Amino acid sequence: MVDDVRDQARQELESLEKSKRLAYMLALACGVFIFLLSWVIKDPDDIFILFLYPVFALVLAGMLLMVWRSSYPLQSLEAVMFTVVAAFILGRLAWHFHFAGSVDEHLLMLAGGHYWSVGVLIVGGFVMLDHKKGLVAGTLVIILSLLIAATGMAGDVPSGQVSQQTLIYLLRVYLFLVLLLGLTAAATTLRDKYRDALIWTKSLQELASTDMLTGLANRRAAEEFLENQVYAARRYGRKVSVIMADVDFFKQVNDRYGHARGDTVLVELARLLRNSVRETDLVARWGGEEFVIIAPEISLQEAKELAERCRRKIAAGQVSGINLTMSFGATEFRERDSVDTVLSRADNLLYKAKSSGRNLIVVEC
Repeated sequence: MVDDVRDQARQELESLEKSKRLAYMLALACGVFIFLLSWVIKDPDDIFILFLYPVFALVLAGMLLMVWRSSYPLQSLEAVMFTVVAAFILGRLAWHFHFAGSVDEHLLMLAGGHYWSVGVLIVGGFVMLDHKKGLVAGTLVIILSLLIAATGMAGDVPSGQVSQQTLIYLLRVYLFLVLLLGLTAAATTLRDKYRDALIWTKSLQELASTDMLTGLANRRAAEEFLENQVYAARRYGRKVSVIMADVDFFKQVNDRYGHARGDTVLVELARLLRNSVRETDLVARWGGEEFVIIAPEISLQEAKELAERCRRKIAAGQVSGINLTMSFGATEFRERDSVDTVLSRADNLLYKAKSSGRNLIVVEC
């Protein structure tokens, strides 16, 4: 079960990375299109667009190719992409404040386009980087953009070339950016805490339902699984069989080879049993050297065949270098059964197999 959980977590991470790569590829493709479109419809006097936008488009296309090739670590690419995009946006902002003429004339373009890009960059920092790095990156973006604006207007404000209305408008823009940074930081903090709580809860559930030695389901998990199967059997008339299994003369293994070797034997037996049943079946460690197999949707005869397959696989070779056998008791859920009665009957059948010579399968008559 532990291995299954690890595999599931690995698959989820791989799926998340694929989704992120696809989203980044779409965003980069849109960026390339926007830069090229802006270059085509440019103002002839805008030297920044004339010479730099084709370069920006080429750089974004290169990053798109790197994201598409899975050989590049996504985490490193995210940091590179954020840095490059920040350089694009802040560079364009610097152009407007330092080289493009009066700020009053470009205020609409600044507010309607470039400062919104700064806001998107702040939010993107939290998406592409972790929370702490996103907060640092967003703060730096605001500080750098403010320095660009302040140095660009430093000579114009005293001479009255920048109107008071423009200054008030820019102040409101920066207040908005600070508020956006705070709200995004708060939202991602809540998101991360909620995610951590879910992970912790899931970890506790796994610990509560997993046998730490073998990685199989434990007794509690087996009882819960059987309760669900019994409910389905009563409501929908489905079959469910229960097989109890016990290692023959396991005490001799511990006495002769030691408890550490005995634990190794149990781990190997757990693996053999799990590989011998169907994916829909549950194998659990019932206690000590005793295991239980809960097999939905099979008859008693099929349960006997399943137990025989397990018995032969174990008896055919060595388990951790030791010749071993197991005894089995198999039963099928009856209409008036409860979870306790079907388990008790399987356990009694196992006892008969042990007392009848071991390395046997006993089923109910």
